[in-house]
Amino acid sequence: MDLGFLAIPLFTALGAFGLAVFTNVEAVNIESVSVPQSVSAKSGFTSDVVVTRLADQMQQIEHLAQTRADAKEVMAQDEGGSAAVLGEFFELTPLLRAVQTTFGLIPYTFSGEIVANGDNLEMVLRGRDNEHHETTIHEGIEGKDVPKLIDKVAYEAVRMIDPYMLAAYQFKKDYLVRDFTTTETVVRRALADPETRDRKWLLNLWGVVLYQESDRDGAIDKFREALEAEPSFASPMFNWGVVLAREGKLEDAIDKFQAVVLGWHKGDPTDTLAAAYTEWGFTLALMGHPDRAFSKFREAEKADPTFSDVYSSWAEVLSAGGHPEEAQKMTARSVELAPVEKVYVENLIGRIQSLPAVAANR
Repeated sequence: MDLGFLAIPLFTALGAFGLAVFTNVEAVNIESVSVPQSVSAKSGFTSDVVVTRLADQMQQIEHLAQTRADAKEVMAQDEGGSAAVLGEFFELTPLLRAVQTTFGLIPYTFSGEIVANGDNLEMVLRGRDNEHHETTIHEGIEGKDVPKLIDKVAYEAVRMIDPYMLAAYQFKKDYLVRDFTTTETVVRRALADPETRDRKWLLNLWGVVLYQESDRDGAIDKFREALEAEPSFASPMFNWGVVLAREGKLEDAIDKFQAVVLGWHKGDPTDTLAAAYTEWGFTLALMGHPDRAFSKFREAEKADPTFSDVYSSWAEVLSAGGHPEEAQKMTARSVELAPVEKVYVENLIGRIQSLPAVAANR
């Protein structure tokens, strides 16, 4: 008797298993958040709605942060993507969940409850990672504003999962008002924990923050600390060069940009390599070598054709050299690639380079 047809669903199920293994490595699973009937009846926020809102808000923080830190896939217990759909179809969901948990493929799991405390609300969210570390988040608000409570808890949950991601998110918010007090608080709190991941990224971001605050010496100190944590880390080396260039130490700045280029490895971020060539070229232009500057701009374009800042710098040098039509083409190219100017987190490029001069004149 030919039983080969039985292999088809088996192989498909194994495909679902593999998908679960390789796509949920950085997943965050929110199992449940119970809500008192009196609260859900008035607000419409049932347990499922709270879980979905909490997951959405955490994803929004990650999206706005736009960091190179590992992004987390946040999912509700009954939402697992295509792996879960296939798993349910073949009645393998318990197996997938068991394997994910056993092999540490769901680093963070949350569950908790909302509690009415008189006229106010509180939420308790208990989290645990795949190394069995447990943390309790306890937040409260005055009144019955459930969305506000969820947003506060989501903020603290991201702090627990990835403090660097939260710091990058807060930096984007603080940049709008030019007050980085909260970002520094997030960074300091994270670095106070000896087990904090992404220490080098936090130190680099702290240097970026200090630069925004016109503390160039402090910024260099943090970039130096980040490099001590990892000597091959390109971003602080690049940022150090930017600060030196803004201080008029052009030769020293070029040494840093050159170090980024020489130390770059295949697989490293191409935008950092392109940024190094761009700043190297712009620094050469400041030294009176436009032809050599254009050569570096071409290297930047080759490294990452989508890096918009090279074209804006290229345009500036062309304009200063009396080539307005060519400059206009380069500006158009920059705008085409990035119609809305980006606020960078890792690297001092674009408009965040110029902020100290603005801050110093306030």
